[in-house]
Amino acid sequence: MWALPAPAQENALLLCAGCHGMNGEGRAAGGYPPIAGQPQAYLERQLAAYADGRREDRVMAPLAKRLAPEERAQLASHFASQQVPSMKEASSRSDRGRILATLGDNELRVQACQNCHGPGGSARPPYTPYLAGLDREYLRGELLAFRSGARRTDPSGQMNFIAQHLTEQDIAALAAHYGTPFEGE
Repeated sequence: MWALPAPAQENALLLCAGCHGMNGEGRAAGGYPPIAGQPQAYLERQLAAYADGRREDRVMAPLAKRLAPEERAQLASHFASQQVPSMKEASSRSDRGRILATLGDNELRVQACQNCHGPGGSARPPYTPYLAGLDREYLRGELLAFRSGARRTDPSGQMNFIAQHLTEQDIAALAAHYGTPFEGE
């Protein structure tokens, strides 16, 4: 799988493992999402976006810039091949979130999330990630980044368009629908 010499492989993998874990399981408490089992093409595109500035993050951008394209491709392949963490199904904690996820909102000109992200937020490889079970605050932050234009990683522009049409309440409802529950929920 790895074409890089062993020390380079280890160094590249350790860059990611500090936050996302060696197997990509993530650390929600630190705001680091699981990346295990995400589609390879999606992961590779995100690393390239961090490296070239289309996706901003004070931690990820400098790390991605240090990686050669071959390293980014191999890391994407490694994490895509890992077992998806045990995740809950998208829930109905939020009726509005469930409606947006499964039906969309014609008035807002917003299509259903499942059209691209799959039933229950399960992913649609090769380019569309899973949402189910990601940290609620992470999901909220990413939707806000799409809305503001700080994140420009969807080649079709659909995510930016959709997020711009969602209210703060809609974003919170979607994050509650797909995201992990808070302690005690």
